[in-house]
Amino acid sequence: MQAKSIELELPEDLYRMIGAVASEHFETTKEYIQKTISDSVREELELREIKRQIASKYAANEISYESLKTLLGAKEAERIRIFKETILESLREADNVAERLKE
Repeated sequence: MQAKSIELELPEDLYRMIGAVASEHFETTKEYIQKTISDSVREELELREIKRQIASKYAANEISYESLKTLLGAKEAERIRIFKETILESLREADNVAERLKE
């Protein structure tokens, strides 16, 4: 695998704290930072997929809005509810137009 490098500036006290934690894991600061970033990105992608699956279940009426709020939080649930309603309204309008065109 080809590697790319970045330059990262950290406050000295944070760098020391990272180094201390890294040494507890028997890793260098560089190894620890690489592992932490990799783990964080992997977790973010997994969480994104889980949220997508939950939203799909809500869109298919397999879970309630209250369950959606519990699982994703009120802000994210409201965003998904509005998105679903917008799509459904657009589909209804398209159906109406199609019916009028048939007449």
